[in-house]
Amino acid sequence: MIRAQKPQIKAVAIYTHNKPSKEKEEAAFLEWLLVFLKERGVKRVNGDVRTLSLLKNKISLINDDAPYDLKIGIGGDGTILKMIRTLQRKDGYILGINFGTLGFLSELQPDTAENGLKKVFQGKFYTDERMLLKAFVWRKNVRGEKEKIFRAYALNDLVFGHGGLARLTNFKVRVNRRNLSTYRADGLIFATPTGSTAYSLSAGGPIVSHALDCVVVTPVSPHRLTHRPIVLPASRALNMEFDARAETISLTVDGQLHFSLKTTDEITIQAANRRAKFIRMKEHHFFRTLRNKMGWGEKK
Repeated sequence: MIRAQKPQIKAVAIYTHNKPSKEKEEAAFLEWLLVFLKERGVKRVNGDVRTLSLLKNKISLINDDAPYDLKIGIGGDGTILKMIRTLQRKDGYILGINFGTLGFLSELQPDTAENGLKKVFQGKFYTDERMLLKAFVWRKNVRGEKEKIFRAYALNDLVFGHGGLARLTNFKVRVNRRNLSTYRADGLIFATPTGSTAYSLSAGGPIVSHALDCVVVTPVSPHRLTHRPIVLPASRALNMEFDARAETISLTVDGQLHFSLKTTDEITIQAANRRAKFIRMKEHHFFRTLRNKMGWGEKK
């Protein structure tokens, strides 16, 4: 974790989750936030579709291809994961304000947002950088040549499965082109350290400190008891092919983005060059977060 310097924040993007039960509260907060940002000299404030709706189109729509000095997520962890899908290499900081439930990735609550944002503009915060996974899908065209047809970035995980069908499939995984194993399972999870406390944990994977750069490979209901989760260095490229007998295979990115695969497709997974830079108001203690937000190791 790095102590930040006073940032130059001239462009801000705002993402808001769609939760009708908190619509009035969020709309009032967004009105206040818009005034706050303009008072501090922010030249460009854009929002996603939900933000524009709550602000009655007082600002313009986010340009997903443009970099922003600060991206603010108003909601829960799902809102932050949505932001990651549009993360650019030159983007600045990410700040989560928790209007959701768990808020594992968020830093501020609505009642602490004003004081926290003042500190952000004063440079009184820390930067918590998290690795991302990048996935490519390669498919043969009519000439038999491999083409890259899909690319995605994940903060939590990439999950391969059957899209609703409970059926075993062979997932052939290689590390730097060397054979790792063929997993016969209902699915296969590739998780970052951030995502190690999500679906991978539910499937029996380990909790991994986000201070490490690695990839956790966790099979979902493996046919062989010897197929346990494994932690691999992020410096290695992973390649995967499928059993040609499978009918349908799906790729889910961070539990939000779905892509249908063909059994002849090939997948490449590697650590992304871009990283998510989260704002923390004080030095982040990973184990305290586990105890406070997940009840890890605590007596009930």
